[in-house]
Amino acid sequence: MVSAEPEFLIFRGALVQAASDTRADYTPDGLVLVDPGRDRGGRILAIGPVETVAATYGLDPRALPTGERSNGGKDLWLPAFFDTHFHWVQDAVREMPKYSLIEWLNTITFPEEAKFADAAYAEERAASFWKQILSLGTVGGLCYSSPHEVALEAAFRHAPRDFYIGNVLMTMECPGYLQQNEADSIARVQRCAGRFGPRYVASPRFAPTTAPAVMRAAAEAAQAVNSFQQTHLGETLAEIDWVLGIYQTLPGFEDVSSYAEIYNRVGMLGEKTVLGHCLHLKPEEWELLADSGSRIASCPTSNAPVEQMGLGSGLFDYPTAEAYGIPWALASDIGGGPYLSMFDVMHSFVEQNRELSRQGATYTKALRRSTAMGAALMDLPNRGMLDRGASFDAIRVGMPEGTFQAGPAEPVLAALCQQVSDRKDYEELVLETFIRGESRFKREVKPCV
Repeated sequence: MVSAEPEFLIFRGALVQAASDTRADYTPDGLVLVDPGRDRGGRILAIGPVETVAATYGLDPRALPTGERSNGGKDLWLPAFFDTHFHWVQDAVREMPKYSLIEWLNTITFPEEAKFADAAYAEERAASFWKQILSLGTVGGLCYSSPHEVALEAAFRHAPRDFYIGNVLMTMECPGYLQQNEADSIARVQRCAGRFGPRYVASPRFAPTTAPAVMRAAAEAAQAVNSFQQTHLGETLAEIDWVLGIYQTLPGFEDVSSYAEIYNRVGMLGEKTVLGHCLHLKPEEWELLADSGSRIASCPTSNAPVEQMGLGSGLFDYPTAEAYGIPWALASDIGGGPYLSMFDVMHSFVEQNRELSRQGATYTKALRRSTAMGAALMDLPNRGMLDRGASFDAIRVGMPEGTFQAGPAEPVLAALCQQVSDRKDYEELVLETFIRGESRFKREVKPCV
């Protein structure tokens, strides 16, 4: 006898619902009812205070889950994360010392990525990495792989479906052991776009290592399958000087005056293009990004000062991006960023911006830009939010210490992000991760003794 499918799945606990950059609501005792049908995306049918939802659906609150854990703690539910810029093949070196971008690439990053030419190594690393990322509450994002097709294949075998991935394209100004010739690079990007469709991301590493013809072909391949493009822009001043020094000697670019203009001339800018960093832009570059509809992934932990384990590149000027109407979201950028947890990214965003007295840099804004806005950057509507009609992309964490009243969630989010004494402890915060209503990770919690 086949049992009937339940009418809905029931989740109880404290809730944080991030409605905008300036509003996140905290409900001390909340209830979420979720459609169990996989084909319906695990949609949220109802969400709100227990008494309200229970009364609407004729449920007895006394018969519902308590929202308390076996170790005596209380559950807190948050929307799950979307990380819009990271390099999965740099996971092994993300905590290593960093001093400058170019030095980091040449001495640490490139040698590590070279290992992914070996299919067995790539498979082993992929199996481990994509389990790890779910344990941190990240359920989707835009990702760079190494140049090797075997590494890309391994990533797609293990990554959940809302991670879009591309192999970096490198045809000049880079070590010979990673460099591709132009014809092979173009053939590879066309082949991979055909194989993986919209989940494939055309990914020139950045202009100085990718010939114009290759970037142009990559843009055309992405457009043919309606997939995203991603690359890096304006991360450091030394990088910008290097880029312009190269391109002003190339035919057709002799008069180029900005980094963004290079991407514009090869046809890369557009509504499905996500540019990492964008720290040092001229006014005309902001205008190019705005006019083209391009989007930005901001990486505060990667760009943080060296003493904070970043590359010391600077701080993203999000008020200017917003003034131009340019969509942006937060990202970890591992391995430039030292930790994969978006809680660490959120905390870094708040702390660095507050040092500049930017009052709008709240944990509420950081949460929104790490969840729903990350999903929106990927054209995934109704994702990464706890709201009626949205897919149940959620994480369960333990309530931080303190007494919190129903209302604005900023005090709860601040307590959650500030409770760790060691940044690595962010990796232990998530107790369970749900994607589209399905539990994809659950941490074993030891009972209190």
